[in-house]
Order: sequence, then structure tokens, then C-alpha cells
Amino acid sequence: MNIELLCTDTLEQAVRKLNEETADLNLKIHKMACEEALGFICARDVIAGENVPPFRRSTVDGYAVIAADSYGSGDSNPAFYQVIGHVNIEEPARMAVRSGEAVQVQTGSMVPDGATAVLMVEYTELYAAGKMIGYKAVSDGENVIQPGEDITIGECLISKGRKVNAGDIGMMAALGISEIEVYMPPAVTILSTGDELADMDEPLTGSKIRDINSYALAAEAKGMGMTVRRRLRVGDNEAEIFEAVSRAAEDSDIILLSGGSSKGNKDYTKKVLENFTGNVFTHGIAMKPGKPTILAYDRKYRTVIVGLPGHPMAAMLMFRLVIVRWYWEKIGRQTRPPYRARISENVSSNQGRETCLPVKLIPDSEGFAAKPIYAKSGSIAALSRADGYVRIPRNREGLNKGEPVWVEVF
Repeated sequence: MNIELLCTDTLEQAVRKLNEETADLNLKIHKMACEEALGFICARDVIAGENVPPFRRSTVDGYAVIAADSYGSGDSNPAFYQVIGHVNIEEPARMAVRSGEAVQVQTGSMVPDGATAVLMVEYTELYAAGKMIGYKAVSDGENVIQPGEDITIGECLISKGRKVNAGDIGMMAALGISEIEVYMPPAVTILSTGDELADMDEPLTGSKIRDINSYALAAEAKGMGMTVRRRLRVGDNEAEIFEAVSRAAEDSDIILLSGGSSKGNKDYTKKVLENFTGNVFTHGIAMKPGKPTILAYDRKYRTVIVGLPGHPMAAMLMFRLVIVRWYWEKIGRQTRPPYRARISENVSSNQGRETCLPVKLIPDSEGFAAKPIYAKSGSIAALSRADGYVRIPRNREGLNKGEPVWVEVF
């Protein structure tokens, strides 16, 4: 009996081990101009150093007045005001408003002291020089933004782990924040192993199959905020795999080896990683698909190395469930919340192993139904058709039709 293959970790155990092994690994942080930070992950909380707006600001063109002076006014009973000046948008308000007075303002102008509201110009009429009547009552604070109402000094504008968006850049511009610290995307090398692999533009001969994993994993890594350093195909040759891993470790933060992680006579991944790192801490995860996954950490180069199953669906799911999860936890990024749905049919499952079931979300009268997409782990079409996946716990025999489930979306 092969005892080694049975000594698997749960997914939670594997991720915990990876976190423990890399506890001293500090991801690279870079300070960059805020206008270049779109799409990067914030590495330090960005805190407002001033209020926005820094003064009381009019949201309309009109007249700054004391709101109480307008009470009861209307089309048939206007209020009368003495216009004592005007404030252009680029200048400070140097006058104060007293009862019965008004100051003309523009959208964005500073509201003078004493005024408690702004009466829109559409509800006013000048009937003589410096004389204005208003046809509408306004309440305290109407058409006025208070200091700090948009952004308050000391407020956290962008939290660590958040992906910087266009609105964030606008906020930083409003506060004069010209630079932001962001995480540099980890550099990933992807190695597809197997004598049977051909590139997409090569003719298929004999038992050759096209390399799916390097392309799919590269796309997934980019989508998860990583940089793909290189994609390589290597044969089922221990020395060749060792050489490729050695070179990749010098300039890569993460190495993904696809294939060769099981126990066949040409499965060299574990042996290579043991010889190269001396630190293989997981070989086998109690997950279907994805059981033969291998995790290692090279302390010399501070490189995380994972041996993924050769089957495309298993490789993609384990990359997301282990490596992406680890990376996002490292940078404090929040995962997308799962969708609540109902499973559309009875589903059986293997006890002893957690099952990751691809599903398609179908809108219905009660929200969403999760329709299982059945496929073997060698299928890539299943992932292409799926909207997400349902994780069935290892102690369950399956799911009953109509049972509530959480769908983790791609």
C-alpha cells in the first residue's frame, strides 16, 4: 500500500502551512505616482490629511441667504433681500450675511459667513439695483456642502489590500496626494511538463495533445493581479525540470509546475522540489479535483513553488484555491463575496475529500439556481462554461435538490 499518497492535507491545512512557511516573506512594495496606480493593490492605508471641501461650498448658482429669512415665501408671497455682493468661484468670501441680505454665488463658490443656505437663481428675480426677491423657502444647509462632508480629515480613503480605481485617483487628486504605496505584482513562471505536449500552432502527431495549462494559468494569474514572467514547456525529464525550476527561482516569486505531481513513473515534480528546496511541506490535498497538489517554499530565493495537477480543471481550481487565496491574504485583499443559490439537482460526493463542483448560475423566481457542470478533471470546457463553483464539505455524501449553497464566482 502506498502510505505516502494517503497522507493528504485538507485545503485549510495546506493553506495554513503555506502561510506559516512564508510568514517572513514580505511582498515587494513600490511608491508610484497616483495617476499610474490604476489597478494596483494599495499597500498602506491612504489617510486624508485635510477636509474636502475645506470650506462651505455652494452646490448651485444662486444667492447665499439666511434660511429663516425665506420661510413662508412662495410665488404669491416672495421674500425680499438686499444683495450686498458676489463671490466668484476662485475667490474667498470676504463679507458676512446678516438678516435680509444675500450674496450672489456660483456653483463651487465659498459660502459667506452668516449664510445658512443657498437659494437657486431659478427662484429669484432682480427688480432693482441690489434688490432681489425670492420665490421659494429653503432650509438650513440646503444647497451647501459643509467642510469635510465629502472627505473628513483622518478618514481612510483607500485601505490596504484594495484595488485602486479611478475614483480613488480622483480622491487623491482632490487632496493633493501625488504618490501611493502599492504592492508590486508577484512575478510568476509557469512550467508545463510532459513529453506529450505540443504548442497551439504545432500539428498533433501520435498521442500529442496541445498545451492548455500554460495559457490558461497565465491568463488566470494576470486576472488575479500577477505578472507572468515566462511560460515554458519541459519534457518528462528530471534534469530538465530541475534546470527550469532553478533558473525560474532566480527572478520569480511564484513557480507553477503543471503535471508530474502524482506518483507515476514519470512524475518527477516532488523529487525535483525536494532536491531544490529541501522544503516540500504538502504532497496531496484532500480535494476533488486536485488531490496530487504539491507545495514547497525555497528560502534562498523566497519563491513559492506549487506542483499542480496536469488536468486543466484541477490545475486551475487548485491555483485559485491555494495560491490566489494565499496571495490575497498576504496583501489583505478581500475576496469577492459568494452568491447565495439553490442547487438545481441531487449531487453525490466523495466522503473523505472535499469536492469542488463547477456550476452555472441560472436566474429564477427565487434568485439563482446553481446547475452542476459535470466533467472529469481533464476538462477545460467545464471551467469555460461555469460561472463559479460550490465546495461540498468532506463529511457530506452530497447535496439535495433545492438545498441552499454558496457559489464562489470566477
